[in-house]
Amino acid sequence: MAKLKIEDIRQEVESFGWILLSENYVNLKTEMHFKCPEGHNNYTSLEKWRRGHKCLTCENNPLKNVPISPVKKNGYRILALDQASITSGYAIFDNEKLVTYGKWSSNGNHSTERITQTKAWVACMIDRWKPDLVVLEDIQLQKFGTINGQENEGVITFKKLAALQGVLKNYCFETGIVYKIVPPATWRAHSEIKGKQRTDKKKNAQLKVKKLYDISVTQDEADAILIGAWAVYDHNQSKIIMFE
Repeated sequence: MAKLKIEDIRQEVESFGWILLSENYVNLKTEMHFKCPEGHNNYTSLEKWRRGHKCLTCENNPLKNVPISPVKKNGYRILALDQASITSGYAIFDNEKLVTYGKWSSNGNHSTERITQTKAWVACMIDRWKPDLVVLEDIQLQKFGTINGQENEGVITFKKLAALQGVLKNYCFETGIVYKIVPPATWRAHSEIKGKQRTDKKKNAQLKVKKLYDISVTQDEADAILIGAWAVYDHNQSKIIMFE
């Protein structure tokens, strides 16, 4: 059997999202320098790496395997939502600890159906996780004029998000759930998220979550996590009593 070439090994490693940094290869038991998809350095042999492509740093990060079922409440619980008409991000915090995160997508054929589905999903999240506070991101008018060939698409999107926000606020009010609305500029300022364009801000939010929690998340998840981080800060600040 022909000896493996370093180029072939590098191609194999990259097919799994890893990076091979070593320049030399002797045999399967040779210790080599790998970097996992999350950017962690790993020093192991090709033989061991092939047994599941495991990174010890990732394995020891509890947020890499977030719970899909509710966990016992351990402190003041916050459900943070980056709600949208199609895909919404969410994050759960117990005090300062990020417990879980994820995203959910509706599949309705029109906005009214999607809003109904999203309300049902949020109701389910509240029933399952029993949060003490629900935090919703405030809406904002993104763009004016013709977008993608459709007149006033930005206004149309704004109206859909306003309808969704109203439905969720009303649900929380009717069921006695405490909720807050946070403007995007507020939670971004708290996490020091900057950028001229919306896409820049979204990308920087992902980088911030990576820095804080060492996890790679989608844009919707990143926004929800940082909304939750702001809510934790805001809740802690509200408990501070100032004396003259």
